[in-house]
Amino acid sequence: MKLLIKTAALIAILSLSVGMSEADAQDTETKKPTITITEYSDYQCPACAYYNPIVKKLKDKYGDQINLKLRFYPLNSHQFAALAARAAQAAKNQGKFLEMHNMLYKNQKRWSESVNPIPTFKRYAKKLNLDMEQFKSDLNDAETQRIVMNQKQEGMNMGVNSTPTFFIEGEKLTQLPQNYEEFEKVVEKYLGKKEN
Repeated sequence: MKLLIKTAALIAILSLSVGMSEADAQDTETKKPTITITEYSDYQCPACAYYNPIVKKLKDKYGDQINLKLRFYPLNSHQFAALAARAAQAAKNQGKFLEMHNMLYKNQKRWSESVNPIPTFKRYAKKLNLDMEQFKSDLNDAETQRIVMNQKQEGMNMGVNSTPTFFIEGEKLTQLPQNYEEFEKVVEKYLGKKEN
């Protein structure tokens, strides 16, 4: 009986430390990625908005060589960051995560300075031809909230304390590249390690 209790406790601890299943992740699926880049970001963070087109350009250039894992990390100091993450997750439920993700960053200033961004998020969902009833339901669903908070907890467990935070092959980038060219050099370095 004691062994059973200890096993159950260990399983509970492991599931809390992992915090999420792969189904909860926003990954750009690749058949045989060479390297994995994981980004923890906050939709209301100006630096994250700056890096979004850089990361997109890297993915466009390197394609299947990069498995890109985008993770929610809404900062408490940003009033609407968790809500925006829920909007992105609600769009993911209908196969439109990247479209909503990019739209939220592209229009960050507009919705983040509003009194209530929900009508704006609904307009984005409509623009993406999402089922509006499902989007509204998913936006407020406890499961959506759980996914967002589990990803944040996963980041905290990995030492994330600011956004954006990038990991390449599990190694945290302690110094963020300042532009696309610098980030490209970092990616090339990791790709070179894999080839050797």
